[in-house]
Amino acid sequence: MTSGAWERICRVDEVSPSRPVGKVVGNSGQDRDRVCVAQLDDGQYVALLDRCPHRDIALSRGIVRGHTLVCPGHFWRFDLPSGERTDLPDCRATVYPTRLVNGWVEALLPRLQPRQSMREWLLSQARERKPTMQETAATSPEIGDTVVVNGIRTNYHDMGSGDPVVFIHGSGPGVSAWANWRLTLPALSERFRVLAPDVLGFGYTERPPETRYDLDTWTGHLVGFLDSLGLERVSVVGNSFGGALALHLATRHPRRVDRLVLMGSVGVSFPLTAGLDAVWGFEPSLSNMRALLDVFAYDRSLVNDDLARMRLEAATRPGVHEAFSSMFPAPRQDSVDALTIDEDLIRAIEQPTLVVHGRDDQVIPVSNSLRLHELIVDSQLHVFGPCGHWVQIEHADAFNRLVSDFLS
Repeated sequence: MTSGAWERICRVDEVSPSRPVGKVVGNSGQDRDRVCVAQLDDGQYVALLDRCPHRDIALSRGIVRGHTLVCPGHFWRFDLPSGERTDLPDCRATVYPTRLVNGWVEALLPRLQPRQSMREWLLSQARERKPTMQETAATSPEIGDTVVVNGIRTNYHDMGSGDPVVFIHGSGPGVSAWANWRLTLPALSERFRVLAPDVLGFGYTERPPETRYDLDTWTGHLVGFLDSLGLERVSVVGNSFGGALALHLATRHPRRVDRLVLMGSVGVSFPLTAGLDAVWGFEPSLSNMRALLDVFAYDRSLVNDDLARMRLEAATRPGVHEAFSSMFPAPRQDSVDALTIDEDLIRAIEQPTLVVHGRDDQVIPVSNSLRLHELIVDSQLHVFGPCGHWVQIEHADAFNRLVSDFLS
C-alpha cells in the first residue's frame, strides 16, 4: 500500500487470541470503513478489510485458530498474514499494515475516494478512453460482494449499518444495482444497512442458460438472497420493474417485509406505453441507447452520447443482451400483465408504504402510483415534477431525504 492514513481501530485489550474485533471506522459508506482486527498466536495483530457476507466477521462470531480466521456464517477461511482464502485460493481479503500506539491497534487505511455520481463516473471513463466494461469488469464499481443464492453467484452491494433495506433495480438494458442506485446507497447508508443485489439475469449476477425469467423466479431469487445473508425481515425499495418484485415479495412473504417504497412502480394493470415498449424492445445501437436515455430523463442535460456509449457497453457484455431479450418478448403487453399483482392482494398489504413517481414519466404512467396509493391503506404518495422515470437521479437529494425519513 503506497498511500493512506493511519487510523485507530480498537484498543489492544479488545482483541482476544480467539475472537476478532470488527469495527466501522467511518461513515463514508466505502469498503475501507469496515475493518476486522485479529491477534495471531505470536502476539502480532492483523487488520483486514471486512467483506464477510454476514456484514461483520466479529458480529457473526468469527473464530481465530492459529493463523486462520474462520467466519462461521459461510465457513470462509482466511490466512491472516496474507489474507488468502484457504478454502478458495483465487480469492483473498485486503490486509492493512498495522502498528501499536499507546495501547491502540492502528491500521494504514486507503484514503477516502471522493463521492462520484453514476453520470460523473461514466463520463470520466469515456473522456479518459478507458477500456470497455468487458475489459474492466474486475475493477468496475458495479462489482460488489458475491453470495451464492440457490447455486447462483449473485453480485450485490452492502453498505452502512443499522436496520437492513434492500433496493431492487429496474429493467433497463444493461442495468445493474449500482447503475440504478449509485446516488442513493451512500446517502442512505448513513442511517441504514443498505443492500442492492443484481436481480437474476441482470448486471453481474450469473445467468444460467436454462433460466425461465418470470415473477416467481425473480422473487424466489430475492428470498434466497435474504436467506443467504440471514436477513429475516427487511424494508424494500423497488424501482419500476423492481416495484413489481417488491410487491410480490410483500404479498407472498409479508413477514419478510417491514416497510415498502415503490418508485415508478409496475405491479398494477396498465396499457403498455411507447416508452416501456422501447425499453423492453431495445436493440443494441448507440442511437437507440441515446433515444432511451432521452425517454428516461425529463432533464436532457443529464444525458449525452458519452453516457449512451457507456450504457451501451454495459448492455452488450457477453450474454447480457441475450438474457434481456428473452425476458420481455413481444407482444409486450403480456409482460406487463405477467408483472401485475392481484389487487385484492395489494389491498391486504399492511406494511407502511411510500409511493413515489415522476410526474412526467414516459415509461410507467403516474396513474400506476395513484392506483397503488388508493389500494394500500397505509400509504403515502409523493409525485415529483418536473421529473421523468429517474426520480432517484433527477431529484436525488430530495428523494434520499424522503426515503430516509420514511424508513426511520
